[in-house]
Amino acid sequence: MYWLFLIIFIVAVMVPDIIHVDIFGLPHEKIDELAIFLLGMFGFLFFILKEHQLAVQQKDKEREQRRLQQTAKDLVESYSYIGEINRKMDILMQIGIGLSERPNLNKAKESEIYKSILDSANFLLKANCSTLRFVNIKTSRTIKEVSSDEKCVIFKNADLLKMGDNVHIKHFKDAEVIVVCSHRIINDIRTYLIINFFDEAQGKDNNNQEILKYLVSQALFLYSYAAKNTR
Repeated sequence: MYWLFLIIFIVAVMVPDIIHVDIFGLPHEKIDELAIFLLGMFGFLFFILKEHQLAVQQKDKEREQRRLQQTAKDLVESYSYIGEINRKMDILMQIGIGLSERPNLNKAKESEIYKSILDSANFLLKANCSTLRFVNIKTSRTIKEVSSDEKCVIFKNADLLKMGDNVHIKHFKDAEVIVVCSHRIINDIRTYLIINFFDEAQGKDNNNQEILKYLVSQALFLYSYAAKNTR
């Protein structure tokens, strides 16, 4: 590009020395002026063309940078999602492995599994606190309760029992609580998982909800097994 401008400049300077004669009845001075004008216009048009090409290249470069940034963002989100899925699989495996050791179950092991279930619920919903409550649905009395923190919000059994048989997960917005109950009732006992101050987006996630339903059901099976074998 620069060499072409230099050539045009040199030719324009040398035009008076190149053209000495009149052409087509025009004096050579006019021919010189016309030649210099045409060389200047050619240089200007060439400059405009190059400027347009540079602008197009700049836009392409910016578009490519945005694409690369979006690709990098998508990769980060994908790795984060894969990591979260792996973590959820680990949760299910840990709970499953703990329950598979029921023949060696004791009070300490039982409490450890309950704690794993509560920690898992807190992780899934990014919650501050969660509680497992085992309620006798005939007497409305709490038979057993385990909390991940002493500061968990107190929730009345009457409100839990109002969920009905066909509602297994419910968001109580006024109390900032989401409640998950077991599908089954064993020996009049139903298990409720009460989660406080959670992330609403995580609470609406269908995968998280299904895992929570699994966790609360496993808690009921564990309690029933422990109660039967400690009589």
